[in-house]
Amino acid sequence: MKILVPRITDATKKKDLIEFANSVLQKWFRFPFSDHPKINSCRVLTISDSMGVTLRHGLLDVSPDDAAVRVIRKLNGAFLGGKRVGVKHYDDAVARAIGRTT
Repeated sequence: MKILVPRITDATKKKDLIEFANSVLQKWFRFPFSDHPKINSCRVLTISDSMGVTLRHGLLDVSPDDAAVRVIRKLNGAFLGGKRVGVKHYDDAVARAIGRTT
């Protein structure tokens, strides 16, 4: 499941996003023989509009899905780089509809 961390600071790097998500994933209780939660990919997206405003967003791909849901629930409203951030599910269908792909 892909997780979006919108409007991150300019100083936030991929390493910071991974550590942010791992703060929840490392505490994950799992049964023997179950999949260990992991971050499959991490990207920092930079989007500029026609007015020259640039926004940066973090995009994480976390598996399994129940681990991603837990990351969203625990980190939504947490501080990343000194700024409170929202963390939510990234919907590929919406991105394709507005012309952005991952």
